[in-house]
Amino acid sequence: MLHIDAKLSSSFPRPSSCSLRLSLYVSTKYRLDSLLETVVLRGCIITMSGKGKADRRNARLFPLEKEYARTITALNRTGVLTLLPRSESLGVIGIDGREYPVPTQEQLQEVFTRNKELADRKTRQGFTQLQLTPIAMPIPQLIDRVKTAVLEHAAAGKIIQTKQNRTDADIPVRVKTGEPVWIWSVLRQTVDTPNLVYFPQVYTKRDHQGLTKEEVMQNIRLCAVPGWSVGLIEPVPIMPQQGQGKVIGERKQLEAFSTPRDYLRTLSTPAYQGETGWTPEDFLTHFVTQLETTNQVSHDRYDNNAMWLLGSYMPDSVPYAELVPTGYWARPTGRMYLSAHRTGNRFKLCVARSTVRLGAT
Repeated sequence: MLHIDAKLSSSFPRPSSCSLRLSLYVSTKYRLDSLLETVVLRGCIITMSGKGKADRRNARLFPLEKEYARTITALNRTGVLTLLPRSESLGVIGIDGREYPVPTQEQLQEVFTRNKELADRKTRQGFTQLQLTPIAMPIPQLIDRVKTAVLEHAAAGKIIQTKQNRTDADIPVRVKTGEPVWIWSVLRQTVDTPNLVYFPQVYTKRDHQGLTKEEVMQNIRLCAVPGWSVGLIEPVPIMPQQGQGKVIGERKQLEAFSTPRDYLRTLSTPAYQGETGWTPEDFLTHFVTQLETTNQVSHDRYDNNAMWLLGSYMPDSVPYAELVPTGYWARPTGRMYLSAHRTGNRFKLCVARSTVRLGAT
């Protein structure tokens, strides 16, 4: 049986009847090349799911079909994806004005096949959630999508605290409806410019070996599909506190209360091969995806779960320090904060996360 799900792009009005589910029988002599293919038709995103023998073998460890559907649906509903006028597909407009269509599942299947050894190993280490990050998208636009999603969920009474366990009680959070996202003025002036360095190897002013955003967008090791990072992350809502990280597949989970410099050194060791820190785009995309799929805010500092965004770096933004951006939700004020702190700072409330970015080579 083949299932077809159709959902209108967020660029179009969404009446209550905008969801459509059809079931079709397909002759067994036809073999599907992918578990989930996506097409765009008159503003609809349609996902077609089926099971082929080869794909079942590739999906044993990582649930690609399920994760792709979850991610694409959330990105579409929150307006991160729009209908691109030239290609007539869903995607984003980059900071360079070019169109960047969202990866299809067929493309992702090729990426996973190409990175099979790394993907299998990291899946066994707990990286079982797909993260599609539109690196090319302007950060102010991603912030606007977060604002809209937070306000819509607040108006519907569907925004709750982060749950450590699924069975935890739903605890509503207050939202500062006037300005649900605050960003430090210096960081605001730095994003989407060459002054925000991506994926530094060390936190030094001149020899960091990092990249600009535009270089990352076209780097096939970091963006397997142009403008899009294809990554695996741990589905951990609240990162372990100091001394509480588990060893999974010979890799110890990152814990709270380390400096960005220490985290970066840890990620350079063999057990963390293939992992990089998060960028502001990762943080914002993850936040809006989690909110849409679970109604939960993410990375509340009052859970000691504020995020060091280790995959970004501000070496020259202020004369007195080199800085790493941070991102978190603050329960008392009811809004998200994007700021930055020194690379040698250590806070009990700050944690770090990594992404396994699957490349095209």
